Amino acid sequence: MENVKLPEGWRLEKLKDLLEDKYAGEWGDEDTDNSGICVIRTTNFTNSGRLDFSNVVTRKIDKKIIEKKELKYGDIILEKSGGSENQPVGRVVYFDKYEDNHICNNFTHVLRIYDKKAVSKYVMYFLLDIYKKGITEYFQNKTTGIRNLQMKRYLELDIVLPPLETQKKIVDVLEKAEKTLEKRKEAIKLLDELVKSRFIEMFGDPATNSKGWIVEELSKCLINIENGKSFVCENYSRKGEYPAILKLSAVTYGIYNSSENKALTDENLFVESVEVKNGDLLFTRKNTPELVGMSAYVYETSPNLMMPDLIFRFNTNEKCNKVYLWKLINHDLFRENIKALSNGSAKSMSNISKQRLMSLNIPIPPLELQNQFADFVKQVDKLKFEMQKSLKELEDNFNSLMQKAFNGELYS
Repeated sequence: MENVKLPEGWRLEKLKDLLEDKYAGEWGDEDTDNSGICVIRTTNFTNSGRLDFSNVVTRKIDKKIIEKKELKYGDIILEKSGGSENQPVGRVVYFDKYEDNHICNNFTHVLRIYDKKAVSKYVMYFLLDIYKKGITEYFQNKTTGIRNLQMKRYLELDIVLPPLETQKKIVDVLEKAEKTLEKRKEAIKLLDELVKSRFIEMFGDPATNSKGWIVEELSKCLINIENGKSFVCENYSRKGEYPAILKLSAVTYGIYNSSENKALTDENLFVESVEVKNGDLLFTRKNTPELVGMSAYVYETSPNLMMPDLIFRFNTNEKCNKVYLWKLINHDLFRENIKALSNGSAKSMSNISKQRLMSLNIPIPPLELQNQFADFVKQVDKLKFEMQKSLKELEDNFNSLMQKAFNGELYS
């Protein structure tokens, strides 16, 4: 960034020269008596610079290490190992708690900014912008599926620094924009909760069948279960409507995502019988123990996308509405029933056989009631789709705002 033209009074400094302290996290030992310290993991990271404290674990860690490595308000936590096939390593989050009872794990690194040189949250936003631009991909090694950040190179990053007061103004603007984003995300999340609560209101607890519906094996509600096929694929997504195979992640999180695909090596390998169609109900027969057996309903899909052999397609009969079955399978209160069908060790991929799946007992309310629920879900999902489009616009605006802030277009 040596040739960047900066406003008067702005400067470039190496990240390493802004640090009061830096250190790697710790993992420690299992907390057998619930007296350990809270440990931030990369699973607590979001892609927006915020921490999610909803699933923080506790670990036993030596007191001397805690004294040295306890997190302080304003620390930046950097993901130095992890990532995934589609997600580079190098995410950053801002620690905004005043309580002295957290450290971070060994897959992360703490960056503590010297406050006489820079505003910590300004630096976090700057590093977040670098991550979103994909720059951290140039600072990583990849071994056995895990991405590792080259810390020495990362710390040589040039940070654009306006005067401290200008940094504070920029942070204030970005925080306000970020709050608008978070409100929209929360509204979308509430729509998901609305559907779950409506399910309980209409059908009761699906695990205990609290409303006493007829219970039958899944096989009685299906015409058949179709298998996908195994294909040789490229390691990149298709362009346009070129034939492709869905990745497991197209269904894993309960919402159909057609962009999660891999192009076929040869378009002549396309098999029409396993093409995904509008109105399909897809089911992941193999996945991690927590995510195995998730389903997704296909409202709309583009042509020439096929099911892999890790995904089933459910063809229901007149007893069962596909949308009802989709929400039953994915409901938090019914997930244990689904996971109980799988085999495989806790550390490996779990698999659900077609035979065991067919024997799953499910409550079957009257079809008219199922249809009413399905209509409700479709109306909520229409609203959700519009809100997600609006969220995408807000995210684009936020990213544009960061660009302007660091280019000196907001304040100079």
